[in-house]
Amino acid sequence: MKKVIISLAAVIMLVGGIYYVVTLKPPKPTITIENNTVEVAQGSYCWNGLITSQCVDMISPPDIIKHQEFKPLIVSPGAELKIKFIQKPLENTLGASIWFNDEVENVPLNYSILLVPEEKGVYIYSVYAQWKKGRSSYVFVIEVK
Repeated sequence: MKKVIISLAAVIMLVGGIYYVVTLKPPKPTITIENNTVEVAQGSYCWNGLITSQCVDMISPPDIIKHQEFKPLIVSPGAELKIKFIQKPLENTLGASIWFNDEVENVPLNYSILLVPEEKGVYIYSVYAQWKKGRSSYVFVIEVK
């Protein structure tokens, strides 16, 4: 009887572990600039697991920053911002947008690196990518001084 209970518990733990692994959210990037890591928030995403799939629409990037009370990371004008994912996105799907004074524009990426503006100010970025399991966006804020 004891062996049956132990076997049943092991099966339950295994199924629970598999469920956890197959329903994970999209991979979160590590974003660095001038040897500092930038705090990143999850944006909207659609992700497919083996058991479940979900799409989550988030509020706008400026509202995410405000709601999560992120403080901008102070950076130098023209500094290099590097974006890394543990799980590499599909080729040619990584992109970024910048929000400044209620205007949004796409920014060029050069092999997961972008240059921050030369102008002083607070900038909100949205980074997005796609994988076989889905797509996701992420939000962060910097201040050029």
